[in-house]
Amino acid sequence: MRHKTSVLIVNSRERESKVRQVPTHIIMNWRKYAMLTTLLVAALFLIAGFLIYQNTSRFYREKLERANYIRSRIDLKKALAAFASIDSGMYRINSFLEERGLERLKMKNMGGTGAGFDIIYINEFTDFYKGQLLELEKALNSVPIGAPYGGKITSRYGYRLNPFTRKNTEFHSGIDFRGRVGDSVQCTGSGTVAFAGNKEGFGQCVIIQHNPNLQTLYGHLRQIHVKKGEQVGSRQTVGLLGNTGRSTGPHLHYEIIVKGEKINPEKYLNFDTKNSYD
Repeated sequence: MRHKTSVLIVNSRERESKVRQVPTHIIMNWRKYAMLTTLLVAALFLIAGFLIYQNTSRFYREKLERANYIRSRIDLKKALAAFASIDSGMYRINSFLEERGLERLKMKNMGGTGAGFDIIYINEFTDFYKGQLLELEKALNSVPIGAPYGGKITSRYGYRLNPFTRKNTEFHSGIDFRGRVGDSVQCTGSGTVAFAGNKEGFGQCVIIQHNPNLQTLYGHLRQIHVKKGEQVGSRQTVGLLGNTGRSTGPHLHYEIIVKGEKINPEKYLNFDTKNSYD
């Protein structure tokens, strides 16, 4: 049997004291036990610290390896140049639209970069959107967008009363802009002059071929400033507003012709990516 020592515990707030028996060897060797307990606690802290350090180091090593891998895969100069090109492309497109009184193009989310997107593909990503913007800019310059003249629309596409007799109806194949004789009429998209001269009913008239399936017509001009076969740019002056041909007063008659069919030009006065000219 191990020898035990009685320990008297006195509490000044209580009347009765308490007696506890403690193994004598603990009392005799308390310093040793205290030292061992301290060493044990210190060892536990060291082990915990080592494990934390090891995991943290592995985490940062993985991050560093990932960063070095990304750096090796990305051409930073090329990416920066592509972003600059995208920015300048957006500026040119919005300047183009603003010149026509249209709303700026807002790039909220161009898509294609979902949760699976990896930063190592940033060069391919920027090249793709740079190409998309260049194609959009090219299309904007070659299709009729905006108004050829800033006057008030006085006659719309569709059936209307005969402007001369005011009795029977007739089909109006374009839209009319009221204006002053001599004002500039601008081409709404780049292309080639397919016709420039006098055309029955339209008087002095210009027709621009934008692509094999798309034409625009500008009628009742006073003067023509282009000739057949000439390459013209978007917003270039093709003639001066007049009152020639079948006309009741100074105005511009404007048409859009797709695959030989005259369509309503009014919906193309504003930029709409849903419109198709192919």
